[in-house]
Amino acid sequence: METNAFERFIKDVVANEKVWLLQATDGMFAMLESDDRRSYLAAWDRQEDAQAALSDEWEDYSVVEMDLKEWIHWLNEMQEDGAWIGISPDSEGKVLPFEASALLQLLIFEKKDQKTMGDL
Repeated sequence: METNAFERFIKDVVANEKVWLLQATDGMFAMLESDDRRSYLAAWDRQEDAQAALSDEWEDYSVVEMDLKEWIHWLNEMQEDGAWIGISPDSEGKVLPFEASALLQLLIFEKKDQKTMGDL
């Protein structure tokens, strides 16, 4: 995944104050597993990209919106577990893997930056 796509993810999530996940009927969220057996929670910055991922193993999932405040709360909890996020998985399952703690810091920084820019 390109750096531009990652930057877009951070900026869009903060600007729109939401992230998109895939959720199964049993309440579980879509996860990916890497070759080294690490699990990633799949997350998207755009609803249409999450919608496009509804195929194969995720065809019975639903696209759900999570507001930024709840997402930040989740990331806080996930960082304690050393969890990882798979940012914007593509149709081939390729993602930009990011530790929840690092993603949390970047989102908070971007939120402060966008607020400062809005105050100018």
